[in-house]
Amino acid sequence: MRILVFGAAGFVGRNLIERVRKDRHDLTASDLAEDPFHGSANYAKLDLLNRDRVIDVVKGSDVIVHFAASPLTQSLESPAENMRINVEGTLNILDAARKHDVKKVIYSSASSVVGIPKYNPVDEDHPCTPKTPYAVAKRTCEEYLRVYNEMYGLHYLVFRFFNVYGPWQGQKSGGLIPNLYRTLSENREFQVFGDGSNTRDFIYVEDIAEFSSSAINSDVKDRVINMGTGRGTSIVELIDLGARVLGTKPKIVYKPSRPGEIGNFVADTRRLREVLGNRPFTPLEEGLKRTFSWLRVSAA
Repeated sequence: MRILVFGAAGFVGRNLIERVRKDRHDLTASDLAEDPFHGSANYAKLDLLNRDRVIDVVKGSDVIVHFAASPLTQSLESPAENMRINVEGTLNILDAARKHDVKKVIYSSASSVVGIPKYNPVDEDHPCTPKTPYAVAKRTCEEYLRVYNEMYGLHYLVFRFFNVYGPWQGQKSGGLIPNLYRTLSENREFQVFGDGSNTRDFIYVEDIAEFSSSAINSDVKDRVINMGTGRGTSIVELIDLGARVLGTKPKIVYKPSRPGEIGNFVADTRRLREVLGNRPFTPLEEGLKRTFSWLRVSAA
């Protein structure tokens, strides 16, 4: 098949490209950045807001993987610009996909579309009340995918990413795991808001790549699927585990809880296992070992 990956220079995209290469598809990687693969992959530098260019690059594709996004931090600083990239850019892809009869679009949404969970684990039918401009944009794109399917017959898969971590998530990303590595390795204090008992669902990025490969190669379509492990880890447990991996002793400073702080948030993974296979997830300790190893080398 001819596979086109938008957001290929990003954290999840880089891992997906490495995985999809093994399947020996006709692969094109695309992003706004200069070619991060240095000629080792077919690469199209592209601004998603350039509609004509998007239509041209999509031509001939069988499956599109759309992992490109303007991040949460930018949505807080510039909601309008974030909306343009995440919503208008996505619509350019969807219009190009239906124009060129693409078989399926796989889209990366976020668990944050849910907002504050009313129950836990959180399934795909949980009511959605997004709390950030980024989450509003992601939720909007989910609805556009549903409508394009109903109106134009464009098939899709939505992956709601939970807390993804792993190689290629650099220390400048602001991600929790790279921040934890830097804080522990520099023997600095780690601030915990509240008592640190709230749980999150951490999924290793190579597991995402494996499920995405399965989605590309299967006829699964027109579903929203949680992309988490179903296992919750508290922030205190995460810090202790990270310290054990690095052989250090954590310094935790407890701060008052912040307003609107979300409590326990773990994925219900029944649909994921049902439609894409009941494969084992990378244990958090093993994932941290691999991630810390990559961060150590990348910082050298």
